[in-house]
Amino acid sequence: MTETVELRNKPELKIILNENEFEIVDISEPKNSGIYSFGELKNTELNAERTNWLISTLSIIVDLFTGSATGGKFKKRANLNFEMKNRNLKIWLVDADFEKAEKVTELINSKKPNF
Repeated sequence: MTETVELRNKPELKIILNENEFEIVDISEPKNSGIYSFGELKNTELNAERTNWLISTLSIIVDLFTGSATGGKFKKRANLNFEMKNRNLKIWLVDADFEKAEKVTELINSKKPNF
C-alpha cells in the first residue's frame, strides 16, 4: 500500500511511503530527493522551530556595546532528520505543515526495522 503525505505545496515537498521504501520529493533541495529503503534507516527525528537563546542573548549584548540595534531573536528552523547507514538527510520544513510532518515521522518510525 502506498501513502503520499504532502508537506508543502510550493516548492513541492512530499514523502511517498511504500511497503519497503520511501520516496522524498523535495523541489527546494533536490539533493534530498530520492528513494530510500526502510532497511537502511536508523533513526528519524522531527525538530520543531525554536529560538536559539544563546545567539539571541549574545546579539543583544553586542548591540548594547556597539549601538547597532540589529539584534533580535535567532531561530532554528523546523526540520526532519533521517539518519541512515550511509548518509544523513536534513529536510527543512519552511512553510510546511508541521502536523503532517509529525504524522509522517510516526509512519516512518513504525515501518523501520528495529535494531
